[in-house]
Amino acid sequence: MQEKCVRCGKVVPWIVLLGNLTLAIFQIYVGYVAKSKGLIADGFHSGTDVITTVMVIITVKLSSHKDDKKYPWGLGKSEFLGAVFAYILLFGISLMILIDAIAVICSGVIHPPHMAAFFAAGVAILANYILSSYGFCVGRKLNSPAMIANAQENRSDMLSSIAVLLGVFAANIGFPILDALAAILVGLMIGKSAVTLGIQAYRNLIDESLPGEKEKLIEEEVMQYREVKGVNYVHARRVGQQAWIDMEVIIDAKRTVKEGHAITREIRQALMRRFAQIKEVTISFTCKENTVVKPAAVPAVKK
Repeated sequence: MQEKCVRCGKVVPWIVLLGNLTLAIFQIYVGYVAKSKGLIADGFHSGTDVITTVMVIITVKLSSHKDDKKYPWGLGKSEFLGAVFAYILLFGISLMILIDAIAVICSGVIHPPHMAAFFAAGVAILANYILSSYGFCVGRKLNSPAMIANAQENRSDMLSSIAVLLGVFAANIGFPILDALAAILVGLMIGKSAVTLGIQAYRNLIDESLPGEKEKLIEEEVMQYREVKGVNYVHARRVGQQAWIDMEVIIDAKRTVKEGHAITREIRQALMRRFAQIKEVTISFTCKENTVVKPAAVPAVKK
């Protein structure tokens, strides 16, 4: 299954790239002919996905670079760097869409778009659903932040296409301003997605720790060994699709140094087997009697 997912990981980005490129050209052309600001904005949204998909292809290729003396931790963080760049670009596109739509509303000259835009929006909804489903499947199986980010963009495109579809329909039944309002909504959705996901990519870029539940699973696996009396700390950081773990465990003071090293080696192998996403584990140990327990705070006595 893993080999199949790896093969898909090489093919799916190209499928998504071709799909987004075709969809962007289709939406912008129909939007221009049908005079739909909402559909044109949605087409630009799909166009930005072409750029982010190119970033995915480049960064995933870089992240597969094997560790060497020059890059001992590999190039996995290139995926986060690519994601940050893509979201900055998306934020810029959202501002452009918002300014254009607001200018149309302020001009007071608003005409309802042709119903061809309605059917084009329907095609875009279906296409984005298919593309995002492929992207999420491969991204989650391979734990690829760049692929997941790209799939999220396609899912966001699907939601914006729904807004465009409703806006075009409403504009043709007597509310022409709603097509421009749909464009504003698309711009806001793109901007929100860019800020939210961009911040998360930035956090991973500066070595934010793994989520608490994942660290808890690691500690639970370690505590299954009866020689281990506790875990002093678990420091983890994501390097692209994988994580590096640095931790210290507390072992029984009766154990020798040689036995301590044997225990940590066994724990390391167990963690590597249990969690496929862990690339490397560094484990140090200390004896139970050497741990320092902080004294409880004594409340002040009033005189």
